[in-house]
Amino acid sequence: MLTLHQGEMWQLDLPDTVSKVTSIRGDQVDVAVDGNIVQLKAAQNSGWGQLTIRLTNGDALQFVYNLASANGKLIQRVVINYPSDTAPMLASQEAPTAPPAAPNPDLPLAKIGDAGPAATRPPQPGEQVQAGPQPAPSWLSFAFTGGTRSGQSMTLNYSLTNKGQDALLFNPRGVSMRAGTSNVPVSYLGDQNTPIRVNAGQTVFGSLVIDTSASKMGAPVTWSWIGSTLDRQKQYDIGGPLALVLSGVGNDH
Repeated sequence: MLTLHQGEMWQLDLPDTVSKVTSIRGDQVDVAVDGNIVQLKAAQNSGWGQLTIRLTNGDALQFVYNLASANGKLIQRVVINYPSDTAPMLASQEAPTAPPAAPNPDLPLAKIGDAGPAATRPPQPGEQVQAGPQPAPSWLSFAFTGGTRSGQSMTLNYSLTNKGQDALLFNPRGVSMRAGTSNVPVSYLGDQNTPIRVNAGQTVFGSLVIDTSASKMGAPVTWSWIGSTLDRQKQYDIGGPLALVLSGVGNDH
């Protein structure tokens, strides 16, 4: 999560030329683009929002930010690089290196169930394609990193890492959640019409917004978000059971 102080300039150096920048609140941050560099300047001193930066290679990067009062600093610079194609992917080398959202100590964090193994090679001639989505393999990891709540709305920040060999696509409109037998409205925070692409060796960050008004105290929570390879031959579900309290959101007791 980026903390943008009013009057302060942030410079994001990205690994490819920027094609588009979208924001959920255009009045909060002034944005300028020059090739692979995005400059951000806070126009307000309170609130929060999210930017989606699309590169010419098709990648999409999401950044969640907080706005704060002026602190005297002039320029902050962040360099975002992909790892080398020949370098081993270690736990400390996830990319891009955008800072993850800071956990909120007042919000219970979600826990994802264990995922089973899955093959990554493309289907061979005559090989039967899998009939439906498979549980997320060990090389595809998802984690909720914290969030905020307001009234009957909860916003959860996440990181999604692809350590496999194939690029994956996730439909922003494909997220679903249930509390017991009841559907819980949940949506991706950002551009709803463009698939989220996660290349091999890449980590993306984003946020989900949950409407908790229909949830029930003590009901088990499960969720689903299915991604697929670019040829649609393989599908993986990164969802599962959540250790998450939805009822009573926004209350102090």
